[in-house]
Amino acid sequence: MIDRITAEQIFDAAIRIQVCQEKSLEVDFFPDIVRVRLPPKRVLAMFCSMPMSKMTAILSEMEQDQLIGTEQRGGMWATSLGNRIIADCLYRKYRKEAEALLGPVVLKTLLKRLSES
Repeated sequence: MIDRITAEQIFDAAIRIQVCQEKSLEVDFFPDIVRVRLPPKRVLAMFCSMPMSKMTAILSEMEQDQLIGTEQRGGMWATSLGNRIIADCLYRKYRKEAEALLGPVVLKTLLKRLSES
């Protein structure tokens, strides 16, 4: 079990789950923002081998730090600040997998929008 996990590690886990395992990435595009949806809390907790209570506390901190947003029954997504971390993670660690999934043009456009939002 991981003692102290960072927001960057949570985002990394979310990208790894979606892009590498599920071969999908759910992104909401709006004129002024882009939102990357995150896997459910229970999936993140299982993937990170930690109890739900600990994952809940970490995600609550991330929400207070304005890295993620949540909606009741609407899931979690990265905010503008979180998007920058996700863009960096996608580019540095999972570019090959993301490009295979999205294609080079879509990935480049997504990375640009995530960095700007």
